[in-house]
Amino acid sequence: MMKVFLLNYVTYSYHGDKEIALESPDSEDFDAETEQTLGVYSTYDIALERKKNFSKSYYQSNLKRLEIHDATVDKDSWREGFVTF
Repeated sequence: MMKVFLLNYVTYSYHGDKEIALESPDSEDFDAETEQTLGVYSTYDIALERKKNFSKSYYQSNLKRLEIHDATVDKDSWREGFVTF
């Protein structure tokens, strides 16, 4: 299976303790709200290079980040579906 790397511009919403968030911007106090895919690349190194390039033109903070995620081609990424309680 082929693996690709997605470069996304992600905007988060904040709903927690500000001091904790500043220490750990990846804490559970943030929820991803919107995600814009800027590109799909064949290697992590290419994605990282493009991230450096995009970082010059995209505003970034604790609530707006450029992130690289990997994905496998021809494989479902969310197979569990919705859970009903």
